[in-house]
Amino acid sequence: MTTTTANAVSDERLDQLSSAVSLTVLEINADAQRLVPAFLLADLMSPALWAWRDEKRVHGPDGTLLSVKSRLDALQRFFHRYTFTIMPGLPGGDVWGLMDFAEEEKRFPAGFVANIRAEYDATFRKLLAENPESQFGQIVNEPYYQRGFFPRLKNETLEVMNAMGSINPQHKPSGKCIGLGMLWAAALAVWGRFPLDNIFITGNRAHMFVYLDEGDGHLLNNTKWFSATRINNQSELSEFAKVVASGTDTTFFYNPVVGMCHCTSGTSQVPFERIAGVFDRIGGFVSNPLKRPETCCTRFIDPSDGIPDPAEHESAESYRGAVETLARENPGSIYEHALYAFRSLKVAHPRAYIRAALREARARELGRGVNDLPEAMAIVRGITGNDSIFGSRDRIAMPDETLLFNTGSDRDRALLLYTVLAHSPTADPDSRIGFSPEGSFVRHLNAWIDAGTLTAVAAESPGLVLW
Repeated sequence: MTTTTANAVSDERLDQLSSAVSLTVLEINADAQRLVPAFLLADLMSPALWAWRDEKRVHGPDGTLLSVKSRLDALQRFFHRYTFTIMPGLPGGDVWGLMDFAEEEKRFPAGFVANIRAEYDATFRKLLAENPESQFGQIVNEPYYQRGFFPRLKNETLEVMNAMGSINPQHKPSGKCIGLGMLWAAALAVWGRFPLDNIFITGNRAHMFVYLDEGDGHLLNNTKWFSATRINNQSELSEFAKVVASGTDTTFFYNPVVGMCHCTSGTSQVPFERIAGVFDRIGGFVSNPLKRPETCCTRFIDPSDGIPDPAEHESAESYRGAVETLARENPGSIYEHALYAFRSLKVAHPRAYIRAALREARARELGRGVNDLPEAMAIVRGITGNDSIFGSRDRIAMPDETLLFNTGSDRDRALLLYTVLAHSPTADPDSRIGFSPEGSFVRHLNAWIDAGTLTAVAAESPGLVLW
């Protein structure tokens, strides 16, 4: 029998990697320079996105690329399948539960959470004043907000957005602005074959969108494409797009080739002259100068960690292989973080998934109501689907995803069972997760449970890898 244990790593390192797993709005604020490109890479690696190439051709009969307009028209039709996540009756319309600001303060540098809370407060009050129906603006008047809680606002990669179609009232895949923006940026490169150098992901205090620097420019906002003509047609939608693009301070813009201009820290990997040019082009496109904080990009730092070009690959597998190689060669880089955002089990530190799982709101609440192992197993047994939302046992869903979408592989079920037990009164500090090629197991109080069959097993499975 062979048993191996995942590599030892510090709690600080695990917590950093786990932020790429959960991708909450707070985490992206704290580490945009790493998590924004990691998030983009996770979508660029997605087999679900590369499948768009099989659905519709991007080349004409003569083998040349379709025109810019034709490609964006086709991408707009792909995006007609999606909608912005609005779940009535849930805080902020978000399905991922509440975070406790006091708990989050333990994870971040001193003063960070307090500063973010103040910025959220000002932004949401502004949104509420401009639109009393704003689902985010209304947060400031909610009792939970006054008690120091906030919607997690987790940002979903493509497969999780696709899974949202099973619970969304509109029966459509859905995401928030960051998830939809990342999908636009990835789709422009993978399906549209647009140069990475012309794609700019731009974030401000209230929103994130993508600007494509081709011809007169194009704005990709939530599920809509705005050409220079459409952005000026004075429709309610185009006027809204202008406002959200320029209404609050820019926090960053990111180009996959040259890197990040991070306004909050005042650092940039992008040459200053290019920063000014892009800001001016986007501001001119939306007929309103983009707001820039005084600290915006005052210090230039050497560029690093460019995104591999999808144009050099013919499949998701080939592209993922390139990222995996870069991750091995560059520990701590955007490439390594991308593998965790992608939820790959072929990572050096899988305990980062446990770290993220223990922050899941729904599983934590269920676990606190569990009195013994049979009750915990009953929760897992209640999951009726057997397939991963990622379509693979080599990727893992978080416990709240398994619960929300009511489906999960044996890997997903093992993490759910472990997490529920960890929050229960019967929590075992020596509990472990073990994966073998054939099965997934949880050790609790010195007994092994097969997460696939939810039965006790007499001994460790051969080839077990312990987390």
